Order: sequence, then C-alpha cells, then structure tokens
Amino acid sequence: MIKSRLEARSLRIWLFCAVVFLSGALISSRFFGFYNEARFYRLLPFLNFDLTLSGTAFGKELPSWLTDNFSFACSLAVLIAIIALAAHIIYVVVLNVYRFQRHKAAKVLRKTGYSKEYFELLEKKKRKLSKTSLGAKNDLCIAKAYCDGRRYEDAFSVLRDIDLDSFDSKMAAEYYNLYTYLFLLTGDINSAKSTVSLGEPFCSKYPDRSEQKLTAALLKYAEKDYYGAKEGFEELLDCKPIEVRVWAGLYLGLVYLRLHKKERARKLVGVLGKYKKTPRQSEDMLKLLKKLETAYALEAEEQKNAAAKEHLPELPAAEAPEAESAEEQPAEAGA
Repeated sequence: MIKSRLEARSLRIWLFCAVVFLSGALISSRFFGFYNEARFYRLLPFLNFDLTLSGTAFGKELPSWLTDNFSFACSLAVLIAIIALAAHIIYVVVLNVYRFQRHKAAKVLRKTGYSKEYFELLEKKKRKLSKTSLGAKNDLCIAKAYCDGRRYEDAFSVLRDIDLDSFDSKMAAEYYNLYTYLFLLTGDINSAKSTVSLGEPFCSKYPDRSEQKLTAALLKYAEKDYYGAKEGFEELLDCKPIEVRVWAGLYLGLVYLRLHKKERARKLVGVLGKYKKTPRQSEDMLKLLKKLETAYALEAEEQKNAAAKEHLPELPAAEAPEAESAEEQPAEAGA
C-alpha cells in the first residue's frame, strides 16, 4: 500500500496554497480599503490586543506607520497563524486516517499472513486511487504485495494493466525492476533478461538503487554465477533499506550453501535474526534454516560413513566373500 505521506501530499499542497491565498487576501484587502480596523475588531473582538509600540531603533524614532499599526499587525499575524494551524490540523487528521488504513493492513498481515482479508484491503485502496495521479504508484505497491504473497499471476496482471505514460523515469525504473524480479522468482530467466533490456534506459539512471542491485545479483544466481551473485549480495548487507538487506542476506545464505560454506551461512543466519522481517522473509528464513540443518545432517552422515569405513577390518584374501551382486557375477565369469 502506498505511503501515507505520499497519499496526503496533494492535500498538503492544496492546504498550503489556501493558507497563502487567504493570508494575501487579508493583507491586500486592508490596503485596498475593503475593511478597516474597527470592522475587523467588531467581527473578531478577541484579537484586539490594544498593543502599543514606541521608542527608537539605531538612534532614530520608530516610523509612525509602524507604531500606529503595530497592534493591528499583531492581530492580523495571529489570525493568519490560526488559519495555518487549522489547515495543519486538517492535514494531520487526514494523514492519520491514511495511517490507520496502513496500520490496519499491517495488523491483518501480521495476524493472518497473506490472507484474503489482507488483499481485500489492498484492492479497496487500489480502487480508491485508480483514477488519481497516485494510482500507478499504488499499483506498484500492490504488485509487490502480491509478489511477497506468492500470488505471481495477480502481480503480473497488475503490472500489465499499469499505464506507463503516467510514470516518470524513476517510477519506470521501479516498474521494470519489479517485472524482472517477478520473472526471476518464477524461473523465467529469458523473460527476465528481456525485461532488463527494456528497462535499461530508465534503470541506468539509478545504478545505485539497492533494489536494482538486488535484482542484478539474483539474476547472476539464477544463471548459476554463484561467485558473481555472492559479491552482489555481500555488497547489499550494509545497505540502508532493511528489507533489501534481509533479502540479500537470505539469498547470500543460499549461495554459501551452494559453495559448501555452511559455517558462513550459519553465522549469517545469526545476524539476519536480529533484523525486523516481513512475513514472507520470515517464511523464507525458516526454509533457509531447514536447508542449513539438512546440509549439516548430510555432512554428519558422510563423516559417520567415512569413519565406519576406516575402522572396517580387512578380510584375508582366502576368506574374501564371493561376489553376490548381479553386476559382479558377470565380471567374474568373463575373467
């Protein structure tokens, strides 16, 4: 789901413009004679502070236009401040409504996982923003949520329906990177490479984005370039987005297992356990732990078999048993 501040940004701009317009109208109307101080205080008597100002500044008497209008200027400033405060309160209330919607979706995700109820909340937000300028950006968030929930066909469907004409270059880079990531998760390496080529004009403008580096390393992993993938994932272990850092660590753990570096994978799992993870990452973390346990179990079994062979007593040549297997009997007959 799209971030609350981004969803409320248009309201904040409109409120700011309204405050500036009303402030300018109040100040200019006084100069044009549409109202005077008496009428102002008659409508808003609580703003009549009856302040006075006199004295000198830098050895000179204060100008009369300042001393005569000081109290009214303070009253007008307070009124503008009240208008600005009211606009800010409206913004905060609406922002908290959007935050409540996000928190509700996050709470459902924590309690029920990637359930039907969770995706219904996302679809409701999608329908609400579909005809706004934020619709395409929100669709990217929805597609990523479907991806995390392993509903890949739904994620592809959302991406196919997005209007690319509404994207700037940064959003286009996110779009093609997510498309590539989805193809890699579904095992379609050829389509992933094609999408990389299509998104190159946009993604090349943001080479330092951690999401793009993660996808590039994952492509190397899919192509069985484990050492290249290892370098790419290791580079992301200190990146700022925690979610990307955890994904890089999880994939790096798989690379370590591929390279028969179980001890490094075990240490990495211990580090990853300290980070806050999404439900999908928690699931994949358990899978990595199971793979690690299996690797250690196989190693223990191999060591046990090797030790058994070392301690197996050799029989004298005269007591050697005859071949019993189907493969050994023909060999003896031929000899």
